[in-house]
Amino acid sequence: MGSGAREAAFKALLGFDRDGAYINSALNSEMRGLDGRDRAFATELCYGCLKNRALLDYIISRFSKIRIKKMSHQVRIILELGAYQIMMTDRIPDSAACDESVKLAKKYANRSRGFVNGVLRGLCRGKESIAYPDRGDGEAEYLSIMFSFPLWAVKRLIDDYGAEECEKILAAANRAYPPYIRENSLKKTDGFVKALENDGIKAEPDGIIEGCYKIIGALDIAASDTYKNGLFTVQNRSSQLAAITLDPKPGMLAVDMCAAPGGKTTHMAELMENRGEIRAFDIHAHKIALIEAASKRLGIDIIKAEARDAAEPLEELIGKADRVLLDAPCSGLGVTHSKPDIRLRRKEEDIAELIEIQRRLLSAAALYVKSGGVLVYSTCTLLKAENGGQIKEFLKSHDDFELVSEQTLMTHETGGSGFYISKLLRK
Repeated sequence: MGSGAREAAFKALLGFDRDGAYINSALNSEMRGLDGRDRAFATELCYGCLKNRALLDYIISRFSKIRIKKMSHQVRIILELGAYQIMMTDRIPDSAACDESVKLAKKYANRSRGFVNGVLRGLCRGKESIAYPDRGDGEAEYLSIMFSFPLWAVKRLIDDYGAEECEKILAAANRAYPPYIRENSLKKTDGFVKALENDGIKAEPDGIIEGCYKIIGALDIAASDTYKNGLFTVQNRSSQLAAITLDPKPGMLAVDMCAAPGGKTTHMAELMENRGEIRAFDIHAHKIALIEAASKRLGIDIIKAEARDAAEPLEELIGKADRVLLDAPCSGLGVTHSKPDIRLRRKEEDIAELIEIQRRLLSAAALYVKSGGVLVYSTCTLLKAENGGQIKEFLKSHDDFELVSEQTLMTHETGGSGFYISKLLRK
């Protein structure tokens, strides 16, 4: 594990902090040319630093006379990378973490290389005696620092679930989980697992969700013929349950309100055996191509994808749909284990706006459902105001619908993303 991995992680984090780049695309760009081992190390460093940023900054502040907010982006990130290696890995010698961090400082913050060296050497000497926050000084404040979650989100999760369950949610968000794939039932073959092995992919059946497989080890779809040939889709196990709950049948008319990038849309088409019609909407025109590309790769031709604001009802579909899926825009607090940048970018003031968007989308979705039809509302957040609270308010003004089922999926219980799924029947 060499300097190239550390430099790639540094540059990706710098792009995220300074330029507002998406961390996944920034990291992928910086990892070009690295071998598999260094790519894995760079990914661990980058995502590990984001998942633990508040705690790492707290630790650094114990050994630095300069406040974190006064540091340049470059110096802060180099110190976080060094502190992560010293405090949160057990296979990297402290001396190597310090030396490599000083090398980065010499290249990207030369005037501060002595400062970087002093802080990290001090951490190596004093790491066993760090005084961490005291839980007695405030439960929410303690959890916010120890699990590097925004304080406002911690307070809301405590209000929704209690402090003990909140801590389990936050701990799960800081762990790494294996990816899941969904076998394409339209191209189902007895030799699926063997075909994956020939691609260097090791997978095991989920055991609960049919056609769902957990990946053991690395998954490189760019080098996979089974992926290119449309035998599977990368999709979290929790996400797969949305279309399964919707239960679309062959020949039906279905609507996917917020469809891009198309994982749930194509799953609906597979469950429909590629017979019937799916109208797929997304507000971002450039994302329609993602749905169309996924459909082509999987051998699906019943999806009609179009760029439109799904909150504005389409007259021709009112009262016509057998099934409607609304996987709504949300705060995303159930997927921070795989998208840690959410916890740094999402603001509390966003929640009220998201709830209003969800309300408008639900009202529009309800118009499309025919008598006896089904509406599924799902999110990848755990905030009750966006989930059960939203459905409770919906039912107050839509007495022609009844709640059939609802479930909240917790990462620490299922291994999948945090998810909410409710099923509504139009009477």
